Amino acid sequence: MSSQTDGSSVSRQVVLSFLTLLRTTAIQSFREKQSVSVILFYALICLSLLIRFVYISYPSQVVFDEVGFGKFVTAYGWTGERFFDIHPPHGKLLITAVAKIGGYHGSINFANIGNVCAESIAPLRFAPALAGSLIPALIYILLFQLGASNPAAFLGAVLITFDNAFVVQSRLIGLDMILIFFILSSLSALLASGTSEGVKKMGWIALSGMTAGLAVGTKFTGLAAVALAMVILLDRFFRNKTLRLRLQDVLHFGVFIGAATGIFLLGWVIHFHLLNLPGSGDAFFVPAGRLIQDTINLNQIMLNANAGIKATHPYSSLWWQWPMMVKPIYYWANGNNGIYLLGNPVLWWGVGGVFTWLMGYLIFGRARNITTEHTGDKSPMLWVPIAGYLISIIPLVPVDRPLFLYHYLPSLTFSLLAAMLWLDVTGFVRHTTIFKQRIGYYGIIGFCILMFTALMPITYGVSCLSQYQKILGWIKFGP
Repeated sequence: MSSQTDGSSVSRQVVLSFLTLLRTTAIQSFREKQSVSVILFYALICLSLLIRFVYISYPSQVVFDEVGFGKFVTAYGWTGERFFDIHPPHGKLLITAVAKIGGYHGSINFANIGNVCAESIAPLRFAPALAGSLIPALIYILLFQLGASNPAAFLGAVLITFDNAFVVQSRLIGLDMILIFFILSSLSALLASGTSEGVKKMGWIALSGMTAGLAVGTKFTGLAAVALAMVILLDRFFRNKTLRLRLQDVLHFGVFIGAATGIFLLGWVIHFHLLNLPGSGDAFFVPAGRLIQDTINLNQIMLNANAGIKATHPYSSLWWQWPMMVKPIYYWANGNNGIYLLGNPVLWWGVGGVFTWLMGYLIFGRARNITTEHTGDKSPMLWVPIAGYLISIIPLVPVDRPLFLYHYLPSLTFSLLAAMLWLDVTGFVRHTTIFKQRIGYYGIIGFCILMFTALMPITYGVSCLSQYQKILGWIKFGP
């Protein structure tokens, strides 16, 4: 009962904070007399929810990584047997709490991929689906906070809404959508603190720290949220010239780190409380009953185990292959129905091209004349998503254990933010309304929806698997 209460309280706080950001953005947009844009924005969010939740219990079988995550959730909510996982507990605890609230009884056998579900798996998939559904809203809000126009923010939200890879990851038990939701929430709250004062400012910073702690608690790659926040706070520190303001900045550092550390430890308190019976995890670590020491020791073992994975996998890929989606992941098959993790080319290739153009322009443009004002200077916050991209992808470059296409999703999200800002400042997106754009603007949206529709069969796993596999083989995608 306590775990359900703790998990639901955390999820309620995150959702309420998100709705506060949503309301603030909407009010600001109405003040700018762009009510039509706001209506379209809310319609897009409803569409995002529909796309990710429709037939969420299908397939009613265990799919790919659900084998592991399903076992972990079963242990937290029903058996209490200790297990070992290379990821921290927070994301799995959130999935468990939502599944409990949704009426799941813990009867599904997650021993093998393809096992038929003894009851509806929908409650277990609900938390990732909700997080994935709200990511387009966060993209819109963040672009607005970073100084983008409403049309640019709307375009970014559309591209994420209709990305097949984000949809697939949202519809299965997993951590990636929850991870990205918390990373973006942390950044958005921190940016909101920059336009606030007093207690409200401290509240936003504390919320940013909490969601950053939840990001780290979901996957260790969530440390990108902490690192990016540190860069932003340091930038504020050095921009402030008076001692009083710099002392305030030091306090803000403390509030952020304290909130992140507190929420991270809270997850481990719940973890050790729920897993109080012997299990397979005892082969790796048995808690001694001292919270801080147990947490430190277990995290060290987890990190070592993560780095020590040497087994190969036919669908693993290298970091430089991710932007081109060279190895989409084959998740599930049943007859001629199958699911692939394959992104929408309009987002992956289109945004990748714009981001490459942006980086090349910034590097070589400034190399020619570093003192001259450049196009990128028109967007003073452009450096934030660029920093986020570099912070999230550089640590993965030297990793020699098997990695997969979904490891690129946080970096892809930051590249999208940067690309939309770049299209804004270069004039491709006009700073008027969504209905007064160049034909290319609507062409991108239309082509994105078209490609999403074309890939729907292997996104939802409904039919035509063999035909898609022939095409993927022909263009040499995957093993």
